[in-house]
Amino acid sequence: MMKFFRFSYFLSLLILLLTASCSKPGLGIFKSSSARETYLTTLNNSGLSDSKIGQNWIYKANESLNTASELTLPTAISGSFKSKTVDANAWKIYLEKGTTVTIEISWSATDSSMLIVDLLDATSNEELESHAITKDSLQLEADKTGPYLLRIQPELLGEGNFQILISSVQTYAVFPVQGKNTASIQSFWGAARDGGARSHEGVDIFASRGTPVLAPVKGVVTSVRDRGLGGKQVWLRDSERNWSLYFAHLDSQLVSNLQRVMPGDTLGLVGNTGNARTTAPHLHFGIYENGAFDPFPVINTDHKNADPFPLKETPTLLLISVDQANVRSGPKTDADLLFQLTKSTPVLITASTADWYQIKTLEGKSGFIYQQLLSEPMQERITEASGVVYPSFENLSYGLSVDFADFTKVAELESFEVITDKDENVYFKAKE
Repeated sequence: MMKFFRFSYFLSLLILLLTASCSKPGLGIFKSSSARETYLTTLNNSGLSDSKIGQNWIYKANESLNTASELTLPTAISGSFKSKTVDANAWKIYLEKGTTVTIEISWSATDSSMLIVDLLDATSNEELESHAITKDSLQLEADKTGPYLLRIQPELLGEGNFQILISSVQTYAVFPVQGKNTASIQSFWGAARDGGARSHEGVDIFASRGTPVLAPVKGVVTSVRDRGLGGKQVWLRDSERNWSLYFAHLDSQLVSNLQRVMPGDTLGLVGNTGNARTTAPHLHFGIYENGAFDPFPVINTDHKNADPFPLKETPTLLLISVDQANVRSGPKTDADLLFQLTKSTPVLITASTADWYQIKTLEGKSGFIYQQLLSEPMQERITEASGVVYPSFENLSYGLSVDFADFTKVAELESFEVITDKDENVYFKAKE
């Protein structure tokens, strides 16, 4: 049997949920091994996880991972969450092994709620980190090449605006050749060697003979040798990551086996020993962990910061203003075309970049659309005095009995009218 709730009772339930949420420290920043698991434990212990709104909060968290849109770096994205509209948002970021990204997050809440921020492996949905924050900066270093997920979700009843700045940064603080940067790399990973018989397992950094070769990270020298293709070599163990770093074709070596070094210490001098005798002086730099992998993301010095834009409340619902609008996988014109929408189609706005909106259709499909292809809906007065509305027209398991004095109609579907309250929460009203 369909369940109906008086709107006043619904508000009372929301207040109860807010007071039952996890305690918050005075500094406004709370971290644990998993903030999401901590919060879920609180919901379970209070019995709220069995309530419809609690179940919906959990469902939205999982759903956001399945509908995550793609972001490329650097990027800045902002958006809003409404207290009565339980929701979550997630984005997929593709990273090369060894890449480090900095994620700066600001959560400006209208209440005392925290924003739960999760970093996950997109292949397995395994949680890597989870924090509950109001303002913080997180770092993620990719331990393998592939997609990663960033998910955000306010606590139950949480309402406010967020902005996220995602930028890549240099993983190793020191570049391996003194006075140089990635502009000096002239041969990259995978380049053909010996007529195609093998491929290049590292990068070649060109510099004058005798230029100091530096330890890019704290570690222990594991081998100093002069033989084979690499000529004069130094091997260094990265103490933090357990990677083996390979420095080859040196003119001379200035460290000894088992010597401990700090970032910036000189390991040797650039040369062209080994099979580089006919090549200009350069350092061959490689990294090994169960085999070689591309070291470029680890030492890359060419990074741009995400540019923030004014943090403001995003609209909740807009209409397509052109005959046909392309919805893309990311906020750029060369991103994959996912689907198209026709004029006057209503879409929910879940986030915004400087020029694009991240949208979700009322059927649940998501993507990015250029802002100029959307317009504000016309608001019409609802003639009925009261009636029943639904938070989702796809889920009619319960409805809310409301007074329509504070509601306006903003769009129409085949069987429902789309209406909003004075706080811009979206509901659905069945047509007579």
